[in-house]
Amino acid sequence: MRFQDVLYDVARSAIVQRPEVHGFGGVEVIDQGRIAEVVEQSNNALRMLHVHGLGLGMLILLVSIAIVNLPLPERLKRVLCVLVSLGALYPPGWLLLGMMIPYWGVKALRGPVEFGLFAPFGGAAIVGIWGTLIVYLIALFRGVPTEVKGHERERS
Repeated sequence: MRFQDVLYDVARSAIVQRPEVHGFGGVEVIDQGRIAEVVEQSNNALRMLHVHGLGLGMLILLVSIAIVNLPLPERLKRVLCVLVSLGALYPPGWLLLGMMIPYWGVKALRGPVEFGLFAPFGGAAIVGIWGTLIVYLIALFRGVPTEVKGHERERS
């Protein structure tokens, strides 16, 4: 919260210096509403960074813990953990948007950020989570013994 005013001022000055990027008339008094709207878009992107960073961090931690405790081959565990962990590269897209909206505008950034960060890394996390669920359900219905039961059999 203490940096919010500084970030607002930096974004606003960058936006005012680039009226052609944001489709302004070039007269600051007339464009006040649109300037505030673009600054708010930048601020919202930084908030989304915070929200997605916290949420995905917890999700990655919990799903990774679940994966390593499943009765699966180590290689499959590793692949699923890597897929889920790639989701950590999703939130920096919001940071990039928040920092670059004042300079390049939302329209210019939407495609590269969506297809460069959001889709591949968010998609990898989703594939990893669904893959974990599917593999777990298959193991559950096939009755695959857990590693603990396997060790108990060896001792007998």
